[in-house]
Amino acid sequence: MDYKILTQDDLLELFPFGKTKLKCLLDAGVLPVVKVGRDYLTNERELDRWFEANKGKEIFY
Repeated sequence: MDYKILTQDDLLELFPFGKTKLKCLLDAGVLPVVKVGRDYLTNERELDRWFEANKGKEIFY
């Protein structure tokens, strides 16, 4: 595996907003995550793809 699995805590460190907004984005399916029980997981590669696909777009939540 050549990429790191990211947890919700990792995402909180990456994004410049708080836990409530992150939870809204996760629950709405905006971010490329897999929900396993109560945990949300993604990886660096998928997050990079998401950023590239959404570059220049405005996302409201």
